[in-house]
Amino acid sequence: MSADQYLSALRSIEQLYEAVVDDPHRWNEQAFVDWAADTLGEANELPRDAQRQIRRSLRAAQRLQAFWASDPSTVSDHDDWQSKVDIALGARAWRPLLDLARVGLETAPSEELFDQVKETFSLVNSDRWMDGVSFADWSELN
Repeated sequence: MSADQYLSALRSIEQLYEAVVDDPHRWNEQAFVDWAADTLGEANELPRDAQRQIRRSLRAAQRLQAFWASDPSTVSDHDDWQSKVDIALGARAWRPLLDLARVGLETAPSEELFDQVKETFSLVNSDRWMDGVSFADWSELN
């Protein structure tokens, strides 16, 4: 397992979230099935916990889609897809990404995954993680 596999899954989830909040009517059951098949297929070498986080993010995306599809007039009121995610689900939507990044950091440490944990931690917890600590410093401690 490489850090790139985790980063690819994280990017795929972010792209899914962006797509479902920006164009919720394009997403139906088959679109979600196709996304899951592609993403989980690419992540088949990742540990079970990582795959569970990908499935959790899929369920969050389905809730995001339902929220934004229910009131189409609201969709155009917000330009930033991340704000749309926060409005609909808040920290619950970001939790699977944080947990996936943490699993990746434990199994395949990299500076990119370290940065991803730092960034997503603040979205979930409204606090900073390892503020002022570099990946090199963190690596020495672990």
